[in-house]
Amino acid sequence: MLTAIGEFLPLALGMMLSPLPLIAIVFLVLSANGTGRSLGFMTGRLIGIAVMLTVLTLAAEAMPESREATVFGGLLKILLGLGLIYVAVRKWHKRPQADTEPKVPGWMSSLETISAPRAFGMGFVLTVINPKELTFTLGAAISIGAAHQEPGAVIVLMLIYTVLSGVSVLAPVILHLVAPERAQSALGSVQAWLLRHQSTVVGVVLLALGVVLISDGLTYL
Repeated sequence: MLTAIGEFLPLALGMMLSPLPLIAIVFLVLSANGTGRSLGFMTGRLIGIAVMLTVLTLAAEAMPESREATVFGGLLKILLGLGLIYVAVRKWHKRPQADTEPKVPGWMSSLETISAPRAFGMGFVLTVINPKELTFTLGAAISIGAAHQEPGAVIVLMLIYTVLSGVSVLAPVILHLVAPERAQSALGSVQAWLLRHQSTVVGVVLLALGVVLISDGLTYL
């Protein structure tokens, strides 16, 4: 179990540092009467992560426990890592210049008037249709499936990954509920910084996780 946790921990960190969900949850928390909407978005994202991981882990566990299956899992991790490095390089080249004013995405402007159920749906959809997050979760599912643990242990591993991946949306909501005034000042600065540097953050995170996936994949060969 500890081996599987060690393998998917960097991938959960990549999910946690994904800028778009963090920008969205901060935007919702800072909006007027944003408690219900932020709770909806947070719940949708957590359920989205859990659903993705469950489906991919079941698929990974369906593979027979053999040398060929292990090699296939390793090669798949290497390919996923190479894909992340490719996307990281593209993100780095497309990062805005220092004097460029960051643009707020159109979908983010709609968050000011979105209902809690729609916020739930957005949190879910933004998670399950994101290719980068699908890659992270697939890598985690391969690690969990390759561990061939008992069902109870698999559920624990999946819960650990889901909670760690969702910390970036859990923390702002909890801070808002516990200390709303502190949340307003702290999260406002976070939002402005992320809007300006999200491409750079994504590029660095993807590059690091691509290397991690390739390294993990090589150990399977």
